[in-house]
Amino acid sequence: MDEESLKSKMRLYRRLIHSNPEKGWMEYCTAVIVSRELCRLGFEVKCGAELMDMSFAMGLPSDEENNLAFSKALDKYSIDELRPFKDNRTAVAGVLNLGKEKTIAVRCDMDALPIYESTFIGHIPFKEGFSSLNKGIMHSCGHDLHVAMGLGLACLLSENMDSLQANVILVFQPAEEGVRGSATIVKSGFLDVVDCVLSTHVWSNMSVGKIVCCQNGTSSTHKFDVIFRGKSSHAGICPEKGNNALLAAATAVVDLHSLVDSFEEEVRVNVGKIEGGVARNIIADYSKLELELRSKDIDTENLLKDRAIGVIQDAAYKQSCLYEIIKQGEALGAKGTENISRIIKNVAVNSSFFNNVVLNDEVNRGCEDFSTMMNYVIDRGGEACFIGVGAALDGKEFSHHSCDFDVSEDVMLPVIKLLYNVICAYDVV
Repeated sequence: MDEESLKSKMRLYRRLIHSNPEKGWMEYCTAVIVSRELCRLGFEVKCGAELMDMSFAMGLPSDEENNLAFSKALDKYSIDELRPFKDNRTAVAGVLNLGKEKTIAVRCDMDALPIYESTFIGHIPFKEGFSSLNKGIMHSCGHDLHVAMGLGLACLLSENMDSLQANVILVFQPAEEGVRGSATIVKSGFLDVVDCVLSTHVWSNMSVGKIVCCQNGTSSTHKFDVIFRGKSSHAGICPEKGNNALLAAATAVVDLHSLVDSFEEEVRVNVGKIEGGVARNIIADYSKLELELRSKDIDTENLLKDRAIGVIQDAAYKQSCLYEIIKQGEALGAKGTENISRIIKNVAVNSSFFNNVVLNDEVNRGCEDFSTMMNYVIDRGGEACFIGVGAALDGKEFSHHSCDFDVSEDVMLPVIKLLYNVICAYDVV
């Protein structure tokens, strides 16, 4: 396939995925699209339970939401195609076992976000007719491009197997948002054969032509829900007979946010949602917090987590409430390895597309579920890199996770050529 045809094919992939976004753990249609294409291209395809241990899944949707998503998928695809992915097992992998000594994996994330996409005429997906068809769900972080690039790379690999210096596994991961999905793949043992794992991320706030070969600025994070259970009573007649779960939650919110001031290091605490109570004249017997913690290094993050749990315990104690902490996501920051970073840089500087090649940086780009895969492979003696690609659209910088987010499709072909050439050069690892 010539480059123009491949570029057009990825554009079609991207726009198909963008117009059919699916939230984490419910990427049923996306998984079918990916598995179909990998099978057509001659990959050995692994689906669902073949590469996932669901006992490590975090932040699963409710049964009602999941059943609705699966039902909608059944309107488009047969039960035979969807069955391997049932019950949130939406990971897919394409394997090229070429009998080589080394194995390199490339991860692509698939999930979208609970955002209503812009209907402003200047928003290209709306203007050109490929905006979200799923109301309230949007690809607002570039994962549609990541899937399209993964499938484009699959096309390149399938046509040029003789040039490859390693076995290749393309891993299409569910539930990256909220750092929930990677652990299911890692804990399944599917990556045990992998010597090197790579992933790319397009950035709407980085100029086209810039590439960071190894992004080392991802934060460690813990995300969890906290439930306080108290005792209801009449707020006017006998409030002393109640145990105020809402007041426990309010105390925890204030004290949790004050933790930031107790650290010299840069940390983040955010309670993003609070709910509880039933009426103004009833002492609340239930409340719930949704919160996250972020730190630049693992030790600081663990200390922050310990202090946060102490705050929650104290808030519950003051109101004589019970509490429950439910883990909804977790990832520890990761730093890439030098050898593969330099291979990526050598390939990038010889590309006519990349005009600003950075070996590594520690810029804060939030948390990334891929770090779980990176740490696992590195701890087993392997290598890993998280590659950042500038994809700002015509000089505009749309915020990630916003309703008008968009990035340049022009980066897709250069990125998959880079990955292909890195795999071809992977005889020195």
